[in-house]
Amino acid sequence: MIPMARTLAEGPGIPGPHLHAGFTKDRWMVGTLGAMAPLALLAGLALGPRAAVHLALGLGTALLLHLGLALGERIVRGRVLHPSWTSSLVAGAIAALSSLAVAPYAVTAGIAALAVVLKFAQGWVFGRKYLNPVAAAKVLLLGLMTATLGLERGLMYHPHHLDWIDMWTREGFEGGLWFLAWGDWGPGLSLLLWKTHTWMGGVSGLATLFVGGLSAWLLRYKWRIPVSFLGTMGLLALLLAGLTRGDPLLRLAFHLFTGSVIFLAFFMATEPQSTPMSAGGQYLFGVGLGILTFLLQQLNVLGGSVLALVAMNLFTPLLDRVGLGRPVGLTRREHGR
Repeated sequence: MIPMARTLAEGPGIPGPHLHAGFTKDRWMVGTLGAMAPLALLAGLALGPRAAVHLALGLGTALLLHLGLALGERIVRGRVLHPSWTSSLVAGAIAALSSLAVAPYAVTAGIAALAVVLKFAQGWVFGRKYLNPVAAAKVLLLGLMTATLGLERGLMYHPHHLDWIDMWTREGFEGGLWFLAWGDWGPGLSLLLWKTHTWMGGVSGLATLFVGGLSAWLLRYKWRIPVSFLGTMGLLALLLAGLTRGDPLLRLAFHLFTGSVIFLAFFMATEPQSTPMSAGGQYLFGVGLGILTFLLQQLNVLGGSVLALVAMNLFTPLLDRVGLGRPVGLTRREHGR
């Protein structure tokens, strides 16, 4: 019996994430897709047709694989355990928007496919998702490709950046961000408003912040996680700027508005099942995510926030002990049985 079903049958609890938010799961997922739509549009405007191809591949791959696995469930188990195809569409959209436009199309399709497989597999084995499917898929696939093809391909780590970026010094940091500048704008303004060397979901840092914040309010995301995550990143950025006597605004722009930070903060780090339910656990989750992400950024790890997210997912059961007094779910009486 899966954990939710056990709670329904055996004891009192609090409503699960999507029920507590007042939405059905499909409505919540459709709302999330709608929230990401303007970010996809901005990606198309900034990055051209490649952005549209990545998005189509992510959505199409996720949907087709979901339908195939759901059919397999019906044949083997006699019922579909994962009926929500909108959930897989969200995974496909995130797989695309968390990629670079210059990335091979096969990588986006592979991440979307592996994410859906991981979503189904975790449900079969554990009855819930312990790892964010897209983040885990990116770590597994890009890690395997890096191990096979080597670091020089720059899939997860950019060794060539070490030739001209020293993240720990003022001169190395401020002089090495030229590649983030767009047109006549400097790196700081580009990070905030418009950039092309980024995850597609973070083309405009301020737009992603606005859309993400509005979505967190309307769709009732776990807002404590992005607040504590971005707050921790901001404090560390200011601390390092002070220690190196660097530009604090440039530090804030880089560490907060890089696409792999600002997009992940709202659309990946708030995934309901793989993150803590308790308020205290969510704050601690965000702080830990911020510390790990900041350190990985300093080591020039591409998309280090994804590695940090998967690492923090592993601590979710432990963090849920902070302030969670009752198991998640509904009693039979509350459920109307």
